[in-house]
Amino acid sequence: MDAVAALTASLPSSIVGEGTNLDGLRAELAPVIEEASDARAHGIGFDAAVQDDARWPALSEFHRGLKDALFFELPRDLLQWVESIRAGRDVADVGDWMDTLVERAKARGVPTGEEAHEVDRDTAAAEFLLFETVRLRLLLLAWSSQDYESLGGDEATIDAIAWHEVDAVLSQASARSEVEDVRLEQVMMASASVMLNADAMERALELEHGSSDTVGELRMQARLRAALRELRLPESRLLENALSNLLGSPRHELPELQRRHPLALGELTRQAMDQRVSRSRKALTRDPAKWPARKAPALFDLFRESVGAQG
Repeated sequence: MDAVAALTASLPSSIVGEGTNLDGLRAELAPVIEEASDARAHGIGFDAAVQDDARWPALSEFHRGLKDALFFELPRDLLQWVESIRAGRDVADVGDWMDTLVERAKARGVPTGEEAHEVDRDTAAAEFLLFETVRLRLLLLAWSSQDYESLGGDEATIDAIAWHEVDAVLSQASARSEVEDVRLEQVMMASASVMLNADAMERALELEHGSSDTVGELRMQARLRAALRELRLPESRLLENALSNLLGSPRHELPELQRRHPLALGELTRQAMDQRVSRSRKALTRDPAKWPARKAPALFDLFRESVGAQG
């Protein structure tokens, strides 16, 4: 089974449909897989590749889209499936999916030297999906409270930790046959969680010698980001952009923001986006009960408490 087949294998037929056309899915994912292969052929880690929107636009879009998907209000069929996983049902299918990715990724051949070498596309795709899986797990862990962001922890650091651990574990597994009985995805996630905690402790020590203004600004930004995560996806992305000066993040013109976040903003007109920004700004100054919150659960709502407890 290749990486694309593994991507759909654990999903119920009510979501992906009976007799899913894998050729069609491969065609849609082809740019992502091609760019994943190209990045690895040039020895570039996925934490860096997803930030290079000019060189690897499909990887960058996929990376942003997965984060947006965490806050997308789930339709009933998908909500029932996620709830079954949380209840302990359908876990085996998800485990099989992870096992398939790990086995495919273990066939890696990391290029050396300055010349680019061809990297097997399915292997690169499996590596990329493992990186994204660990990264999403770390995001949920970090977002289970405001602590990490209050210390200055950011998503770029989380990306770097996720790729470092995926790369290290796969490199060791490729060189040693005796690790076959170890659940490598669990090792990746456990070691990445340890690294995240270590990074938080290092940041806390540094802030002990920082100014009160720096500490106050980081805490304000953490509270604001936490508030934005409670909003509907379109309002969250629009306000995140509008308040970029407070958050210390880049600001994009609305057409560019819409291109970067099609899941959140793809069908909105310029006028509709302007109106949502205006209404949402006012709403955030009022009681949280008046905020434009989600009307149906998102993955973030379903998993943050359990991930935080496990972390």
